[in-house]
Formats: sequence, C-alpha cells, structure tokens
Amino acid sequence: MKKIKYLLSAIPAAFFATSAQADISVSGSANAAYTDAGGNASATYGGGVSFSMSTTTDAGVTITGASAISNDSDSVGSSSGATGITALTFGFSGGSITIGADVGTPDGVGKVGELVGYADDNQVAKTPVVGLTEDEGDGVSLTTSIGDMSLTAAYVYDGGAGGNVDGAANTASGASLSMAIGAGTLTLATADEDISGTNNTEFGASYVLAAGGGTLSLGFTGTDGDTAAKEGEAVSAAYSTSLGGASVAIGYTGHDANNKTANQTDVTFSTPLGGGASIFAEYTNVSGDIAASTSTKDATVIAIGTSVSF
Repeated sequence: MKKIKYLLSAIPAAFFATSAQADISVSGSANAAYTDAGGNASATYGGGVSFSMSTTTDAGVTITGASAISNDSDSVGSSSGATGITALTFGFSGGSITIGADVGTPDGVGKVGELVGYADDNQVAKTPVVGLTEDEGDGVSLTTSIGDMSLTAAYVYDGGAGGNVDGAANTASGASLSMAIGAGTLTLATADEDISGTNNTEFGASYVLAAGGGTLSLGFTGTDGDTAAKEGEAVSAAYSTSLGGASVAIGYTGHDANNKTANQTDVTFSTPLGGGASIFAEYTNVSGDIAASTSTKDATVIAIGTSVSF
C-alpha cells in the first residue's frame, strides 16, 4: 500500500503550552469486485482510510496507535464503521508489545494454500474444517528476536471484546517461531482456544522457499480437542510466480477430520495498472464432504475486480 507520510504537530503550540510532535501516516484503499457462485451474481465493494500515529519517549520507546474509517471490502454484506485507537504498540530495541483490541493468536500458519479473498464469500461450507474458531479479541502480544529466529506470542483474555481480563468466557493463546532452514523459512506455531469451556489446540507449520522462478509454500495443520468436526489434519501447498508483470498463484488445502474429507483449490491472478491500481481475478472450488449448493451458494465461485491503494 502506498502511503502518504508527513510530519504534523500533534497539538499546535498556538493552542497549548506544550509542543508535542507526532509522526502521522495516512493511507487509503478501495476495492470493487463481481462474484459469481453457480449463476448467482453479487457485487462487493468497499475500502477505507487508515491513520497511524506514533511518538517516541525520552527513553527511546516508540508508542504507536491506529484508527480507521472503513467499509468492509471483501464481503457481499458490506458494513461501514469508524474506529478510534483501540490498541497501543510499544516498540523497543528488542521487539514490541501490543495491548488492546484485535490481538490475534498465530493460528492458520499451515493453511498456505487458502489464497482467495473475495471468491469464497458465497461458497458452500466444508464439513470438516481443521483449525480454531476463537483467534482474536482483547489481549496482549509480544514480538521479539532470539538470535536469528523471530518469536511472536499472544494472549487473548477476552474473545468477546468486552475488556474482561480475568473472567471472560472466550480466551485464546499461542506462539510462533520463524527461522531460516536450508534454502527457505520454517515457521512453527501453536494456539489454544477456550470457548465457554470447549477447548481445542492447533499446531501449524509452514516452509516457504524459492523454486522455479517463483515461491513454493508447504503447510501442515493439526487440531486436537473437544470439537470432533475440527479434530484432524490439513495439508496445504501453494506456488506463486510472475508472468509478464502479473502475479499468478495456485493453492490447495485438504482437510481430514472426524472421518470426513474436503478439498479446496484456489487460483489467483493480479496485474498492476500503475498509480497504485490493479485488476484481479480469483477462482475457488471445494469438493468432498461439503454442504449442498443453494440458489445463492455454490462449490465453485469466481471473482473479478479492481483494487486501488492511495
């Protein structure tokens, strides 16, 4: 995303005695897409403006907050909204700590083949879906480095975003570790959820490396716990490359849980138009143990559209 950055006085000295200074970054984006699910056509559109503000203390700690005006850009049921600063990030020499809303656990690391962002909106559901349900909410996260490895840890103390630190019904936690192995990067992650006493644990792994003029990604996800429909394994793979300036990717994910199997194949294409604009196309298909098609949902969905970054 192309950003317009400038330095503003956070509180003009003309109005206040102090002269605090803050770095303020403004960015915007907009999207429009057409989706077709078995003949049912839908329009998707949206975008927003994001504001990121930061300052640095005398001790060298960088404090960052963000707010936004947005309209849901990847769902047919678009919804608009405006948010104030709901989280603060404290950056220091060894990493950063974030406290507030929309803190997420590192789940889904192994599902490298799930690529589409628009085409799956009107897709029928897969019966077996390996992975967690509760992955973000009010909480705290830490990012740091250990030698050549990158470590991220998170604790979601209230998945219902109610700010309840010690008595929320939904909680989650997790950690991930990334490191260079051979010609690629290996990421290992684990995450746990507790939804009103229903507990599940996910382990995910991915390995990403350059191959054949593009990028090959391999992934694995395993879930164990109280929800039988999620207890099992998923294998995933994706390959992305450039063709004449366009980006092309194909991905596959196979779910095997509770003696049921389902497969998802995704294909994406995008090409830049200049000035931050691009056009894109997506294709997705699911098979195996899936829900039946309806007048509005189908196993195969396509999407075409445009995206602009300001």
